[in-house]
Amino acid sequence: MKNKNALIIGIRDEESICCAIAREIKRAGYDIYATYQDEATHEGVKRVADAIGIKKIFPYDARKDEDLQAFAEAVKREGIALDILVHGISYSTASGAKLDLPLVQVTWEEFTDAIRVGAFSLVEVSGRLLDVMKEGASILTISLRWSRVAVPNFNVVCAAKAALESMVRGLAQSLGKAKGIKVNGVSPGFVPTYSLSKVGNSLEILERAKNRSPLKTNVRKEDIASLAVSILENRSTTGMIYPVDTGVDITEGWAAC
Repeated sequence: MKNKNALIIGIRDEESICCAIAREIKRAGYDIYATYQDEATHEGVKRVADAIGIKKIFPYDARKDEDLQAFAEAVKREGIALDILVHGISYSTASGAKLDLPLVQVTWEEFTDAIRVGAFSLVEVSGRLLDVMKEGASILTISLRWSRVAVPNFNVVCAAKAALESMVRGLAQSLGKAKGIKVNGVSPGFVPTYSLSKVGNSLEILERAKNRSPLKTNVRKEDIASLAVSILENRSTTGMIYPVDTGVDITEGWAAC
């Protein structure tokens, strides 16, 4: 049987959603490759790589053209034919991200950074790696429920996630026609991650989300990962964003959380 290969962009450390997805993909029998943003994040990604058995990690900062080119060339030199691409990077975790600002104080440069990292990087990476993606391959990105609500001092990230979800639909149409590639996304609810810590008191946010959930529980990263692999391996779904939020989305908006 030919090797099944997956590339994961967005692992930060053991607590990241992409780490949980990587573990589940590994259990499904894939060889895994991954990226790290810079030297500040290298150690965390390296720990995950060693623990899971990721074959190789590549440097890639989504804000740098030279990084994109070098990363894509390195993947091609390795002769990796991809069955799966997972895109899980967000502006909220990027080094030097300008958060905690009212939206009217966000500059054009900061906004374009947020959009490039959190949304357009999916388009850029998919385009650069299209040649090494197999017919019928599968792409999955990670959005947030905040793409549809207002979150104080986090709205530039919300805007990027909204753009990301639109790009999922556009890519699903074009890549489906080109190579039968499926493109989908998951939209997790509140989980303890580095991104959530940027919003405010994580424990308070998680407790309020738990109380609002019809299931009276918080989202588990393992359940996000399990759903992710099911979507990635499903041959009949594309262009969709799947919520996994213990039912919080059917209750009131952020203000009531």
